[in-house]
Amino acid sequence: MEIPFLGIEISATLILFLMVLAWLYHGYKQRERDLNEEDPRPKIKQRGRGMDFSASRDAAQLNARFQQAFIPMEPHEEDALRAFYLDELGLTEMRAPNYPKDVDGFWAVSGTRQIYFGTQPSFAFDVHALPSFPIANIKTVAQQLAASGHPVVWDNSTAYVQRLIVTDPAGTQIALIRG
Repeated sequence: MEIPFLGIEISATLILFLMVLAWLYHGYKQRERDLNEEDPRPKIKQRGRGMDFSASRDAAQLNARFQQAFIPMEPHEEDALRAFYLDELGLTEMRAPNYPKDVDGFWAVSGTRQIYFGTQPSFAFDVHALPSFPIANIKTVAQQLAASGHPVVWDNSTAYVQRLIVTDPAGTQIALIRG
C-alpha cells in the first residue's frame, strides 16, 4: 500500500518503521534524563539504595491520586523524625518531583500520600489536617511504638476503621489507619 505525501509515495512499512524509531529514541532520551541527577523532572521508578524514584509517577501508573502533607520540624529534629517515620513506621524516602536536592527536610511516601518533613513549606499544603498514613500491620506497629515509649491511642469513633493516634518525636500528632 502506497500513501501519497507531498507528492512522494511513502509505504506504510516505512511510516511504521519511523514511528518505532521515534518511540525508541524517546525512550533513550527519557532514560538519559532519569540518570541525570541535576534534572528536576520526575524520575522513572528506581528503588534501591539511592531512593531515586518518583512516587507521583508510580501512582500515575496505578491510576492513583496523590495527597500531599506537610509535617513541620526543626532542623535538629531531622534525624529523630527520619528514624521514627522511615524505620519505625516503614515509610519510604523518595526524591520529590521538581524539588531540588540538598534543601532542608526530606520527603517520604506512604501509599498514595507524599509527606514533606521540613522547616518551611515551599508550596501550599493543608496544614490544619491531621496527617494520616495507611499502615498494613497496624497492630504490630502499635505494639512496637508502645515498646519504644511512644504514647499510642486507639480512635474507635468509626466502627469499621482501625485508627491509631500517635505523637511523633517533634510533637506532631498523626493518624495511622489500617490499610
